[in-house]
Formats: sequence, structure tokens, C-alpha cells
Amino acid sequence: MKKIGFIGLGNMGFYMAKNLLSNGYIINGYDINKEAFIKLKKFGINQKNSINDISNENDVIITMLPNGKIVKEVWTALLNKLKPGTLLVDCSTIEIEIAKNLQEMAERKNILSLDAPVSGGTIGAEKGTLTFMVGGNENAYNQMMPLFEIMGKKSILCGKSGSGQATKMCNNLVLAITMFGLGEAIKLANTQSLDMEKFYDVLSTSTASCWALNNYTPIKGVGPISPADNDFKPGFSSQLMFKDLSLALSAASNANLNLDFGNRILNKYKEHINLNKGHLDFSDIINEIH
Repeated sequence: MKKIGFIGLGNMGFYMAKNLLSNGYIINGYDINKEAFIKLKKFGINQKNSINDISNENDVIITMLPNGKIVKEVWTALLNKLKPGTLLVDCSTIEIEIAKNLQEMAERKNILSLDAPVSGGTIGAEKGTLTFMVGGNENAYNQMMPLFEIMGKKSILCGKSGSGQATKMCNNLVLAITMFGLGEAIKLANTQSLDMEKFYDVLSTSTASCWALNNYTPIKGVGPISPADNDFKPGFSSQLMFKDLSLALSAASNANLNLDFGNRILNKYKEHINLNKGHLDFSDIINEIH
């Protein structure tokens, strides 16, 4: 499994492809933005001019794309060209039903497939510490495992097709809610003139301990380096968090489930985006708390 097709070399795909290149894999890449190849060329990426050029010469094809509509278009084009036995893996975050439908299409054409959205943002992509939440069959997962281990620190086969997407939605729902709750605690601490270093030391080792605080502290100069130390440049943008929350709330609606906190936080991110702050990291949401 040496030749890999990689479609979508944006903020995440760039680093994922770079890490594979650095580990000796041959990468045939495609992106509509040709500037994506400028920095990757020194690592030896093969630039392809169309999806058709990606189709038949690779053992594995990875897609990392903005939304389900684009993934569906790309996979449909690929599935009409790929040789049986090719492994097709989508690492985008998309609708559960689209992920299921695409894997059903792949199965009918004897193409192995996985949905494998990621957690960790651009920092995790760059450092190769992503977590992959995977849906699909065990054979395809085992074949993809060596690549997951290069691009991330952990991968989990969550279940059948669509399970990776469902897990990712639940994960980001929790993350968005905890980040906003953490922001409220920070604002309260500020009104009490608390020392933020000591505040962090206590909360990070007590019952308030959570990933948003311990790994992504939204306080400048406190805790590990995070987007808060860089004027909230992403990271993982508020626009992307809004997209993921929208997918989660849509899935909940389809299941006749009312997610009270989820709906509230979705509206907070909608307001944040309407203030032209959607390009900032999702942790910047704490600055909307007054």
C-alpha cells in the first residue's frame, strides 16, 4: 500500500498528506486550489489535474473536503472509475445518511470504504496527533490502520458505516457545550479578580477538568499554547463548529430528539458568525459572554 490518492489539500489535508509523504508514501494529490501544492512540492507530492487522474493508480484514496455535497460529487465520480479492491476513505465531516449511502454505493462496486472524520484540528493534523472516528467494516479498517497511525495518535472503529460521523457529531456537541460553559466560568473568575494561573491549576486537576481547559485553554498565556495565544486564529474555526453542530442537531431532529443545550449553543455560534467572527477559532465564543 504505497500509492495514495489525496483529494482536498486545505488546512487539514495539507498536513495529513505531508505526514504521509514524510513517511515514504507516494502521494498523488488533487485540489481545486493549485496553491496548495506550492509548499507540498518540496516533500515530493505528485500534482494531479483532475479527479480522473487520481482514480486508477492508487491503492488508497483519501478525501478531506468541506461538506457532504462535495464529498458526494467526488465519490460518485471516483466510484465510476476505481478498480475493485481500492480502499476509499473520507475524513471529512458530513451528514450520516450521505456517508451511509456512499458506502453502500462503494460496496455494490466491490470498493472498500470507510467514513473516518477526525478530531484535533489543524494543530493535531500538523503534529500527527489526530483521533480518527471510523465507520465501516473491519477488513477495510485494518488495511487503513498503518496510515491512521501516521496521521494520528488514535483511531477507533466505532461501528458500521456512518458510525464515525455519528461519533464525531456527538464529540463536537460536547466540545462546543463545554467550551461555552468554561467561558462562563472564566468570566465569573475575572469578576472575582482571580489569578488565572492558579485558576487553571485548580480547575485542570479537579472536577472541572476537561479537554477544552486542559488542552485548549482559551486564556492567553495560561496552560498549553492555544489559539487564544494567537488572537484566536484557528485551530478549528467557528464556522466549522457551526457546521458540525448543525449536522448534530439535524440528526437529533430526525430522531425526534430535542437537544436543549445543543440548540442554545448552535444559536450562540450563529450570532458569533453574524458578527463576522466565523473565521476565528471556535474558542473565541467565550468573548461573547458578558
